[in-house]
Amino acid sequence: MHRLLPILMMAAVLMFSGCSVAGRTLDDGRYTTINVDPDRNTELAQAENTKALELIAAGDYQEAQVVLKRALAADVTFGPAHNNLGTVYFHLSKFYLAAWEFEYACKLMPHHAEPRTNLGLVFEAVGQYGQAALWHDKAVGLEPENPQMIGNLVRAQLQRGERGVGVQQLLADLILRDDRPDWVKWARRKLALIRD
Repeated sequence: MHRLLPILMMAAVLMFSGCSVAGRTLDDGRYTTINVDPDRNTELAQAENTKALELIAAGDYQEAQVVLKRALAADVTFGPAHNNLGTVYFHLSKFYLAAWEFEYACKLMPHHAEPRTNLGLVFEAVGQYGQAALWHDKAVGLEPENPQMIGNLVRAQLQRGERGVGVQQLLADLILRDDRPDWVKWARRKLALIRD
């Protein structure tokens, strides 16, 4: 027992001292897969991201993917590039990769609605309307007056078969806030059908 006491004391010291083993910090339980590079080039990441946005707008998703990967090589923590790479994968119907990029963007951009609603769109595309509504609801929580976020949420809820007062209120809000004529017409038609 006397020989075991120093070993137990050393184990206790290591356990409570916050030693790091293989990239995992013992004191707070977080796991990191990559060390942050102090030499990361956020300016280059932003410039490449801007180029990629132009390519996405032109429908050149393959080249946008290449440019966004260069942006992330310059700064892997640049959230907008992850969000835009997710958009590229979404348009290429690579939904698993799109979801991964949007989830990562959500972590890097905790106060931005766009990656959350984009993740909702992925779940809609694969027919998981409950998950879609959950993510769209998170986006609305961050931007409660944004008609695009409201429209995405109410669409996912309708796809789930919801018709309650909450859905009706969202449709009414969409009619008041949205300046896209096709969405206003759609919301009016859906609201009329629910109320009949």
